[in-house]
Parts: sequence; structure tokens; C-alpha cells
Amino acid sequence: MPTQLPVTWVSAGHGVPTVCARHGQPGTLRARTEFESAPAGWSYAFIPLGLLVFVLIRAATRKRIDAPVWYYCDSCRSMRRIRRLAWGVPAVLGAGLLVYALVEDPANPDPWLFISGALAGIAGYVGLLTTSLAAIARGRVSRDGQWIVVRRPDPAFAAAVEAALDHARSHPPVLPPPTRTHEQAAREIFGRTMG
Repeated sequence: MPTQLPVTWVSAGHGVPTVCARHGQPGTLRARTEFESAPAGWSYAFIPLGLLVFVLIRAATRKRIDAPVWYYCDSCRSMRRIRRLAWGVPAVLGAGLLVYALVEDPANPDPWLFISGALAGIAGYVGLLTTSLAAIARGRVSRDGQWIVVRRPDPAFAAAVEAALDHARSHPPVLPPPTRTHEQAAREIFGRTMG
């Protein structure tokens, strides 16, 4: 079951548990993390018009939240290094095959080299997207932009979030007493000088 944190907390660096969202271990890395929303379901209908159209619509409709503090454990750091290596090799290899196919015979590149290079490069690029800190944390911004939703969180992380939310519910913030508005202050000043 997903766990939700208010965006106002995350963007202020307040109420974020100090345990890792994925593994529930104590955080050993505090990192700035940018979370974004998933593409709207209707945006996929524009893919037949071209990938560029989809990318532009995606960029225009996504919501981004910058978390100044998010905690990651040693297991997260290892996972990120392994994923970078595992997906970086096909990306570099694919780009190398593409370049080789084009340099070997620019007028008539070898179709097998070109296709295999393109597929390896695309697979590597898509895989490298899973190495972002937000992907490691399994966090996304909700479609309404009000929550950071963490999918499949560790129970320790979910419990820490629930404890913080319960504390906020039982101890609402104390608001300062109302102050005079500018209009009220102007009336008092002008009322004194005219009267």
C-alpha cells in the first residue's frame, strides 16, 4: 500500500523520516531529490503523432517537487551504483555501435549494426532512468500535486510517516492572533487626522 507525505512537508524538508523509504534502514545519505508526477493517462494517446509531441505534452503537464532532504541507506547507494553500471554499459555500447555503423559506411550503414545499436542504446537509456534518486525511493508526485506518494515503502518508513502525520493531527500549528489589515490601519490613521 502506498504511503503519502504532504508536499508542503517534503518541499520544506520537514516531517521526512530519517529512514530509507525502500529498505527501512537508517539513512546514511541525505540528498536533494526531485520528484515528479507520472504522465497523465491521456498523454499516451499522442505517441502515434510522434515521440516529440508526447515529450512536449509530458513536460507541460508534469508536476515537479524539489525535496531539499531525503534519506537513503547504504543498500540504496549500492543499488544505484549497480544499476548505473548495468544500464550504462548497454547505453554506451549501443551508442558506439551506432557511431561505428555510420562511420564505416555513411551512405549505406549496416542495418544489423544500426538496429542493434539503436535498441541497445534505447534500452540502456530507459534503464538509466531507474537510477534517479526518486526512482530508488519509489516516490512520485500525485496528479493533484498535493502529495509525494511512495510506492511499496518499507514498513519502518510507513510507520514513521504515519507517526509524523498523527503528531501533526494531534498538535495542530498555533496561529498568531489576527493583525490589523492595511485597510484598517489606513482608516485609523486617516480617521485620526481628519477627525
